[in-house]
Amino acid sequence: MRDLSEKELLLLSNYLYVDRSAKYGTIGDMLDEFRNESGTITAEKLGDLNIGGCMSAEECADIFREMDACPDDFKKLCAVRVIDDGGIRGVCFANPDDSSGATVVFRGTGGSYEAWADDFRGEYMKATDMQKLADDFVRYDCGVYENITVAGHSKGGNMAQFVTVTNRDRVKACVSFDGQGFGKDSLSAYGVKMKDSSHRIKSISGDKDYVNIMLNPIASTREYVSIDAGGKSLSEMAVDFHSSYVLYKSCNFDETGRIINLSRQSLIMTGIADSLKRLVNGLDFLPGDGNRKATELLGALVSAGLTDDIGDEKEHLKIEEAVDGIKKYLADLSGLWNTSYKGGVPVAYESVYFDAGIMTESVAQLREACCGVEEVMDAVSELKYKLNYKAASRLAVETLMKKQEKSLKSSAKRIAKHADTLEAVCNLYRGCEESLCSEIAGTAFN
Repeated sequence: MRDLSEKELLLLSNYLYVDRSAKYGTIGDMLDEFRNESGTITAEKLGDLNIGGCMSAEECADIFREMDACPDDFKKLCAVRVIDDGGIRGVCFANPDDSSGATVVFRGTGGSYEAWADDFRGEYMKATDMQKLADDFVRYDCGVYENITVAGHSKGGNMAQFVTVTNRDRVKACVSFDGQGFGKDSLSAYGVKMKDSSHRIKSISGDKDYVNIMLNPIASTREYVSIDAGGKSLSEMAVDFHSSYVLYKSCNFDETGRIINLSRQSLIMTGIADSLKRLVNGLDFLPGDGNRKATELLGALVSAGLTDDIGDEKEHLKIEEAVDGIKKYLADLSGLWNTSYKGGVPVAYESVYFDAGIMTESVAQLREACCGVEEVMDAVSELKYKLNYKAASRLAVETLMKKQEKSLKSSAKRIAKHADTLEAVCNLYRGCEESLCSEIAGTAFN
C-alpha cells in the first residue's frame, strides 16, 4: 500500500467527523451513496447524515467531492477495522489488493463531554483511558498490519502521536493535525520512547490554533498554515481557528499532495503558549493531588461549555464535584477542618508566618541572577570563538571553555528551577490565604 499524502490524510481526518466513516466498506462505495442522478455529490444528498467537527452539510459535501477527485487507489481504501466506542472513533483503512500496510485515522473529540474531560486528564495521567483504547485498537485490532501510518485531527492527532510512541514496531509515520501534546507524567513514563519516536511524528496546525499549544509537544517537525477568519464574529473565529475543514481549505498542495504554503505560528498564540506552559508548570508543583484536583475543575468547566451530549443538570453536578474536590484539597492543605467543624471560626493547628513580599522579591532576584549567568555564558561563547585557532594550545583551551560552559548552563538551570519552585510556593500561599479568609468570612456571617 502506498503512503497517503498529507492532503489525503487531512481529508480522512475530516471524514472521521462523519458517523458514516465508522461503517465498513470502501471509500468509493461511500461516495456513491451520495451522488445525484448526474453523478454529482451535493449537500442535499447527504440527508440526515450526522456530521461533526462543526462542519455544515455543504462543507461535508465539499470534502466528499475532494475525496472523489483523489486517485482511484485512494477510493479503493476499505474500512477494515473500526472502533467507535468509549468516546473515541478510529478507523483502519487498507487496500484489499495490497496487505503490505494500512492507515489508521482517529477522530477529534466529537463534542462529547468525556472526550473533552479526557483531554485535560492528560495533564496529570501517564495515559488517559481514551489513549489506552487507541493503543489497544492499533496493537490488537490492527495487529495483523505492519507499516502503519496514523493520523488524526485535534484529540485524534494526540491519540495518533500516542500510538506511534507505544507501537514503534508497526507504526512508521504519524501526521497530527492540530493535536495537543503530553503532560509531565506522560513524558516521565514514555520519555525514552517519545524521543525515539519523535522523528516519525509531524505536527501540522493552523497558525492561530489553540489546541496544539496545550501541554508538551513531542513531534520533531512542527509546521503551521495561515488561517484567515477575517470579518467573522469571535465565536465563528474560535471555530475556524480549530476547524479541520478550515485547515484543509487553507492549505495549498503540490502535485504529490504535500502542503506547500507553510507559515509561522501566530505571535499571539506563541505568547499564549508560553503563559499556558507557566500555568501547567505551576500545577505540576502543587503538592499531593493538587494537580489532579485543579485539572479536574478546569476540565469540568471547559467541557461543560463545549459539549451538549449531557444535560445541564449533569454538567452542574460534575462542576460541583470538582469544586468540592478542590475545596477539600485546600482545606486539608491549610489544616482547616471546615467540612466537619460546626462551632465558631475554624482554627488551624499550626501558625505559620510567611512574608510574601520578601518571597516575591527573592523570585525576582533569582530571575535576575539567571539572566546574569546567561550573559556570562554568551561572553564565554564569544571568547571561545575569538580564541579559536589563535591559542597556542587550542585543544586545551577548547576543553577548558567547554567545561566552563557546561558548568554555567547547569548553574543557570538550577537557579531557574529554584525560582520556579519559590514562585509556585508564593502562588500556593496566596491561594491558601484567600481560601482561609473566605472561610473565616463565611463562618462569621453565616
